[in-house]
Amino acid sequence: MRDLLVIKEKLKKFVGKNEVFILPVLKFLMVFIAMSKINSSLGFMSKLSNGGITLIVALAGSFLPLNLTLVILALIITAHMYKLSMECAILVLALFVIMFLLYFRFASKDSVGALLVPISFAFKVPYIMPVSMGLVGGPCSMVSVGCGTVIYQVLHYIAVNAENIKGGGGDKITEKLGSLKAIVDGMLENKAVIVYAVAFSITVLVVYIIRRLSINYSWFIAIAAGSIGCFVLVLITTAALHAQVSLGGAFFGMIISIIVNLILQYFLFDLDYNRSERVQFEDDEYYYYVKAVPKNTIKLGGNAEPIRRAKPEHVREAVRRPAPTRVVREESATPVQTRARETVRATATNAAKTAVKRPASKGPLGMSGGRPAGEGRKKD
Repeated sequence: MRDLLVIKEKLKKFVGKNEVFILPVLKFLMVFIAMSKINSSLGFMSKLSNGGITLIVALAGSFLPLNLTLVILALIITAHMYKLSMECAILVLALFVIMFLLYFRFASKDSVGALLVPISFAFKVPYIMPVSMGLVGGPCSMVSVGCGTVIYQVLHYIAVNAENIKGGGGDKITEKLGSLKAIVDGMLENKAVIVYAVAFSITVLVVYIIRRLSINYSWFIAIAAGSIGCFVLVLITTAALHAQVSLGGAFFGMIISIIVNLILQYFLFDLDYNRSERVQFEDDEYYYYVKAVPKNTIKLGGNAEPIRRAKPEHVREAVRRPAPTRVVREESATPVQTRARETVRATATNAAKTAVKRPASKGPLGMSGGRPAGEGRKKD
């Protein structure tokens, strides 16, 4: 365990020092893989499928914002669809417009998730992403996961049925409309889109709710519940819709999801619950109830000695009692209480500076009622 902590701290220190170089490299790899998968599965326009264009787009994506990169990739996909048939191009472009309207309205900060979801489908490990986005994202991550799922399934259907789609069009408008209707009907018959979209969206929400709970090992519980729940949801929706989804692949994906997300949890939320404390203290205006759980860390020095850890029986619940003056309270406060007090006061000060005062609400008799903005009771 000590060696793992040393490795984690060294990695965090290395990434922190070289973030300006590491992030562009990671973005380059993501965009390069995405372009390679697009060209290998679609690739209807040969001018866009050569390695030079792929390399140029990946280099541009390493410096551009990921949201702009998503738009560029969408345009490239639409160009491939146009080469296949105009009906596909119109359908995919309309789908992209709807998806981007939802995405930029609710989940514009989840660009990494929106890009990684189709990539995870391409590598046959899609069950990792809904749990991961529930851990590091929020409820709006349902939108990015759902959009990525629908886009991949639609493009996969078009790629599989490319020969039929290409030969089904005609020169007349009625024939083109008939071809467009046939493509839409074929996509609607693909029940896997609904299975994955519903299961993944619910999984994101469940994982997010559980990992936000004030309970010990919340992230572990969220990972287990999300991975197993996603597998169960896939089973239920597959049986209900009679969809063609590989249940063996779903079970394998559940195991991979648990392993990968446990690694993610170790680097992002590794806590020592044996040293957790529940602290109660007060100032002149409020009482504060704080649960403090220390991180598992280690000092990187000559011998890399770990930080001293208290034994479980020495963990206590520090309860602050009213004192005559604030000075006495602050002098006798424990380190946890001092840090909690400073954090709460800093948060309250920043909120007071940025809060917009609302007019007082009117009571039933026209009297001024309610509290002005910023005067509500503070929570944990």
